[in-house]
Amino acid sequence: MSDRAVSEVVSYVLVFGLIVSAVGVVSVTGLDTLQDRRNAEQLDNAERAFDVLADNIADIHRRGAPSRATEINLGQAELSTGPNVTMRVSVDEGSGFDQVADRRIRPLVYDGDEDRRLVYEGGAVFRTNPDGGLVVQDPPFIVAGDRVYIPVIGLNSPSATTLGGSPVLVRTREQSTTLAYDNAGGNVDAVRVTIENSDQQPLWNQYLSGAGFSCTTVGNTVACTFSPSSSARVYVVDYDILVSIDP
Repeated sequence: MSDRAVSEVVSYVLVFGLIVSAVGVVSVTGLDTLQDRRNAEQLDNAERAFDVLADNIADIHRRGAPSRATEINLGQAELSTGPNVTMRVSVDEGSGFDQVADRRIRPLVYDGDEDRRLVYEGGAVFRTNPDGGLVVQDPPFIVAGDRVYIPVIGLNSPSATTLGGSPVLVRTREQSTTLAYDNAGGNVDAVRVTIENSDQQPLWNQYLSGAGFSCTTVGNTVACTFSPSSSARVYVVDYDILVSIDP
C-alpha cells in the first residue's frame, strides 16, 4: 500500500509540474504575442496620424492655409525633429545646370520599438525598419511629359527637439513661399533633384527612379535627373514652413 501511495504522490507531482510548466510557457508566449500586436497596432495608428500630418502640411503648401496643428498619440514612442537634410533643384536650359533652389529641411521622425520609424521629409512619408522600408506617401511632385512641378517643402526648426509620452501637438506655420523657377517656354533640357544627408536616401532613389528620373548615389548624396519633353512647362516652388512639437 505504501508503494502505491508513493507512486500516486510522484504521479501527482509530475502532472502538477507539467501543468505549471505548460501554463508558464503559454503565458510567456501569449504575453510576447500581445506585446508584438500592441506595438504593431501603435505603429499603424502613428502611420495614420502621419497621413493626417502630411495632409495638414499640404493645406499650407498647396492650399495656402496659414497654419495647421496635428495631434499624435505617442504612447511609449518618441517624436523628434531630425538632423537637417539638404534638397537642391537645378535646371539645364542647354548650357549646363543652374541651381534654382537650395533648402535645408528638418525631417519629423517617429521612433517606435525595435527601430521601426515613420519619417515625414520633403512632403513624403516613409516607414522603415532594420530590414528596409517603403514610401507610404509620395512627395507631391508632378512629373509628366508636358509638366514638371517640384515643390521643395522645407520644414524648419531653430533646433532639434525630441518629446516622448502622449499626446503631442505638431504645429506648422507658413514662413514664406517663393516661386524659384518658372519656365513655360519649353526650352528646359533637364531637371535635377539632389538630396544630401538623408537617412531615407534609398527610398528617395526608389521613388524618383519610379517617377522617371535617372539616379546616381555617391556617399551621402543622391542626384536624380529628369529630361522633360520639348514642350514641358517647369515650375520649382520653395516652401519655408516653421515646425514645432509641443507637449
